[in-house]
Amino acid sequence: MSPTPEAPDSPSRERPLAEINADIRGLFARAEGRLSDAERVRHAALLEQWAAAIKASVVPAA
Repeated sequence: MSPTPEAPDSPSRERPLAEINADIRGLFARAEGRLSDAERVRHAALLEQWAAAIKASVVPAA
C-alpha cells in the first residue's frame, strides 16, 4: 500500500504564515464571525500551526 498523504491541516507540514493566516481569515469570513464547534476545533488547529510557523521563523541571536 502507498502511504496516505498528509492532511492539509497536519501540524507536521510546514506552511507559510501568510497561507495559515489566510485560512484563519477565511474561516471567520465564511462563519460570519460565529464559529461552530467544528470550526472552533479547526481554528485551534490553525492557531497551533501559526504558532509553530512563528517559532520556526525566529532566528537565534548571534
